[in-house]
Amino acid sequence: MQGLTASYTLEAPMYHDVMYDRDAAVGSYWEASAGDPVTDCAPLDGDEHCDVAIIGGGYTGLSAAYHLLRDDQMSVRVLEAGVPGWGASGRNGGHCCFGGAGLGANEIAEKFGVEVARENIDTQRASIDLVGDLAATEGLAIDRQGNGEFCVAHTPRANDELKDEVAMWKRLGGFDCELLTADAFFERGYRGPAVHGAMLFPFGFGLHPMKYARELARLAQRHGAVIHGRSPVTGWRRDGGKHRLLTPGGSVTAPKVLVATNGFTRDDLHPAFDGCLLPLISQIVATRPLSDDELKAHAWSSEEPLYDTRTMFSYFRVLPDRRLILGGAGGMSGSPASGRRWAAFLKRRVATMFPAWRDVPFDYTWRGFVCLTADRMTHLGEVKDDPGVFYSLAYHGNGVAMATWSGRAIAGLISGRANTAIPATMTQPLPRFAIPALRKLKFQGRFGIRLMKELLQLPR
Repeated sequence: MQGLTASYTLEAPMYHDVMYDRDAAVGSYWEASAGDPVTDCAPLDGDEHCDVAIIGGGYTGLSAAYHLLRDDQMSVRVLEAGVPGWGASGRNGGHCCFGGAGLGANEIAEKFGVEVARENIDTQRASIDLVGDLAATEGLAIDRQGNGEFCVAHTPRANDELKDEVAMWKRLGGFDCELLTADAFFERGYRGPAVHGAMLFPFGFGLHPMKYARELARLAQRHGAVIHGRSPVTGWRRDGGKHRLLTPGGSVTAPKVLVATNGFTRDDLHPAFDGCLLPLISQIVATRPLSDDELKAHAWSSEEPLYDTRTMFSYFRVLPDRRLILGGAGGMSGSPASGRRWAAFLKRRVATMFPAWRDVPFDYTWRGFVCLTADRMTHLGEVKDDPGVFYSLAYHGNGVAMATWSGRAIAGLISGRANTAIPATMTQPLPRFAIPALRKLKFQGRFGIRLMKELLQLPR
């Protein structure tokens, strides 16, 4: 590509510096309970060469590395600015579920046609199956939990909308979701004041996201991947037909590069991604383990992960060690003060949803990025005017399954041996936001009023 001939200086990040501090502990329950970290991830030291250099050591990059090595025996080096799973792959809610696009299936059908919508649905089912199959066949310890996913209607109107959603999945996906009355859900989920019905989605399960990220890293290493932790890309040069990625300790030169940095993708990493991605903060809180009496107070019986129909919905579950985790919005600045405010917001939401647990202490709170695009679609492919630069980005808060699948799919494109059909929505050119400098403010304005109303309605 013309112009990409010298190293450059990274610009100021979109959020507070603390969100990008790889030396600081994330402070998550996942981090505290994941066991031993991945070994043999020393920073890059010297100048190396390989077939494929991967930027980003999360689900996408690690899945791509594993499949490139297992299926095509290509030499791979992964450059991770922190350690494997440091980003969203080790911080999310652990819902291995449908998702990836920010558009619903009906919206995709209206924009791209019914057949393309069905291709997307099939891909989402395949992504969940891929994670489950990898865990089973490779013996990955991921703390799998539940079978399916509940959507809880928090108002009567939302419950009516779930009926339409059940019909939509039948029409476009060809499968049935179970619609439950509030009383029926109380017997299989939990009892709470803001429950007016629920839908049981038949696919998905919970897992420990940091354990999964580390297991995926070890799996890639067993097949020959070299992972360099604490090796941020600080420069990118085009040397003839190859790319040279610079880090503080050295460089990697390769004919092919995969950008798999998702919400941590800097605008100036490469011109193809400038102004194309919007990282947003999601935050999670975790209680101490709940007692038998506390669980009985809300008749909790669900093993499945759950989410609800609130603005910037809550996603939550009770983990195998019986602590509640609940996630949702996480603010727009990333500052420590903002983190404290949004943790308090989520704790008040727990008190609203589960009044009997109002005084249960919280042991952990943490934050991370979800990644959006202007057209609200996942994108993967090769940069049109810079041969050898590939990318897979933007899972809109549902990347556990889709990032794993996308890593496999992009590996097939990199090797030239396509390994799966890719929906047309995902291979569209990656669009820029109309006014990139205002993309965060536009989102804030769109949802801020509704969030403020909800904040004011929560108990103090």
